[in-house]
Amino acid sequence: MSTPNFSLRFSPGILLLACALSACGGGSSSSDTPAVVNPPPPVTPPASGDTGSVSAAYVQGASPRYMLLNVARQSSGILTRVTQGSNGALSVIADNTFSGTPAVTREISGDASFAQGRWFSGTMTDASGTTILSGNNASAHYSVYNAVASLPTSGSLQCDAGTYTAPSYTGGANVQPAAYFGTASGSASVVFGPSGAVLTMTVDATAGGSTGQISGTGTMSRPDMSLIGGGFLGGDSGTLLALGDAGAGRYLVIGGYKVLLANGANYQGIATFHCS
Repeated sequence: MSTPNFSLRFSPGILLLACALSACGGGSSSSDTPAVVNPPPPVTPPASGDTGSVSAAYVQGASPRYMLLNVARQSSGILTRVTQGSNGALSVIADNTFSGTPAVTREISGDASFAQGRWFSGTMTDASGTTILSGNNASAHYSVYNAVASLPTSGSLQCDAGTYTAPSYTGGANVQPAAYFGTASGSASVVFGPSGAVLTMTVDATAGGSTGQISGTGTMSRPDMSLIGGGFLGGDSGTLLALGDAGAGRYLVIGGYKVLLANGANYQGIATFHCS
């Protein structure tokens, strides 16, 4: 995988990650090792298979992008290739492949403008090697979408309640296997102005009877930018925000997040909001 060139600048509370399509090669990626205290042992995966559905197959646009969150690694960038199954689950995302007998994907969702899900049990392979997802907490959350061609200079959008992958446990305080996955809800907004698009997302996560909230915001001055907030790249609480094209003057806010619950356990997931 080629090494992309990034343009970085800081503003209060947010790190803006600008990734121009003409300079990104195969995309961008970042690896980190979150502080994990007594990581959970593997457990036998449930017998049930894929969950969720899509209303339409994802259609790659002129500027397709992706984000992928594993336990100790996150990557995002240009979607050089993608393979989607008949049920909407993805098996190829850029340089990442997912296979197995079975290969189980949970919380499948999407339409012609995006595809989202969580690789739960199977074999994940990328340029750095192979990872076995054995059905414990070690899920890989993904979203693919199309970046917008240009940014309006004015206007405010209303976003829906969002579609979420189940937040997955990544470490911190010990939890029981029943709390390896939780539920999420949240909100998002988009405001266009002369300086770009201001994206805001808040996610409330619950697992094992404990709750936590994470919020992120930032200004996109280019349509192909991603906004990194908080300690997202360092394994701490934070967000990864992007703007997608939903067609017909509509937009998507795509948000990866890491959140600390009140009991000291860390979780991560992806949310997608339709905005118009």
